[in-house]
Amino acid sequence: MKQDCVHSCKGLCNALEVAEQREAQAAREYRDYAAVCDYPDVRELLETLAREREKMLALLREKREILTVKFSTLDKINESFS
Repeated sequence: MKQDCVHSCKGLCNALEVAEQREAQAAREYRDYAAVCDYPDVRELLETLAREREKMLALLREKREILTVKFSTLDKINESFS
């Protein structure tokens, strides 16, 4: 899933989209493996990894929200000068 950066972050940040997709996919895979794992220590490790990926996914989404608000605010400021 190689996508080039468009160097225009305003709603088009491919890097964040790819990162979100990969974190979500990794969390799902860890959960799937943990669900069928018979060894408690390995299952616990996989569940921990899934939780960590979900935390990173939440962080990515939070930062995307912040960027959306920032860009919206900048647009409103720019519009007020037009």
